Amino acid sequence: MTVVRAGSAAAGRPQRKRPWRPAQRLALSVRLIGGESTGSYTRRLADANGIPDQEFWPMFGTPLRKAGVPGDPRYGYLNTAALDRLAVMTGRSVGELQSALPNLRANRLLTAAGGPAWDWPWDTPGCFLVRVCEMCARIKGTAWNSYLAADATWQVCAAHGRWLDNRREPGTAAIRLSAVPEVADAHRLRVLLERRLGAGGQAMFADAYAIASCWWNIPVLNAPVWRTRRRALGRAGRDELRIAPLVFSPEAVRLAYRLAARERQRQRRTLTEDADRAWLEEVAGLLEQWRIPVVEGLAMVEAWMVRHPPLRPVPAGRAASKKAVVEAERPRRGRYRHLPLHAPHTDPALEVDTTLADRSCLPWRLGDLITTELFPAPGGWRLGGRA
Repeated sequence: MTVVRAGSAAAGRPQRKRPWRPAQRLALSVRLIGGESTGSYTRRLADANGIPDQEFWPMFGTPLRKAGVPGDPRYGYLNTAALDRLAVMTGRSVGELQSALPNLRANRLLTAAGGPAWDWPWDTPGCFLVRVCEMCARIKGTAWNSYLAADATWQVCAAHGRWLDNRREPGTAAIRLSAVPEVADAHRLRVLLERRLGAGGQAMFADAYAIASCWWNIPVLNAPVWRTRRRALGRAGRDELRIAPLVFSPEAVRLAYRLAARERQRQRRTLTEDADRAWLEEVAGLLEQWRIPVVEGLAMVEAWMVRHPPLRPVPAGRAASKKAVVEAERPRRGRYRHLPLHAPHTDPALEVDTTLADRSCLPWRLGDLITTELFPAPGGWRLGGRA
């Protein structure tokens, strides 16, 4: 808005808002990278057309902050009207952009009403910035310092066998998984689990990841194979905090499959006491195989079981009236059918935009200091950080 001095001729008469000029298509476009952050994509777009960030972002509309220039363009967010302008500028449909760029989907657009607007919040829900695989970037014909909008501080590029994370120190590149192929295999199994089971599969992996994180937080519960993988990674393996999710991911994925099997039986209300005991013995067998102390390691699994108690069958006298309700609530038979979300994973606040850690019903996070009661110590530190 134009500032008008009290003594000027324009003072006293109503001021009209300056109309927005219609968006025009840019001379050059760039290829989309699936999962890329909006800010990373628009920065590549600006570079391709030789437009500085300070001049490019105002083309989307009004900044929501007084400074008027992006503090770090990798974090840029748009509202609906600004998204429409981006579609015109790139010559792509809104649907095409939203399919490739997660932060342009409806639940992550800015709520600013009116004209086109943009912002660059740093601490955003459900999103971490993870550097794109350099091989993928090369194929797309772009710089390798592009960024994905991920639900965790790490990602796996299955196509090129790379472990990606949010480290940005000079010389910090993606970690090659050629020395630990089981990690890439575990990622494929995780993707398969989540695609087949849907939101329930995602919740089960989040719980398994939390349990494995707690095992990692307590050194005596570390599986010997985790140290073996660290050594196999060479120099990258010296950074314990960085590679922790990598080294225990195969065990976390295998555990997720076991949690999902019990959860399906629980939701079908067919989980008996004997079946529950047999299931726990199977998990104990896994811990023995991984050489994790069984009694201590099972304590975390049993804490998960407490949060996922068996559901009572419908009483015989009420079976007729409740049959339709029960059939609607419980998942279909078959281990590859979708697994619905059920308590304790039904918090509406966590259904729209959540990180991997927030999907879990368990309190443990990687890096927590754990008390003897298996709860994070008050004031303890943890491995986190948004970007």
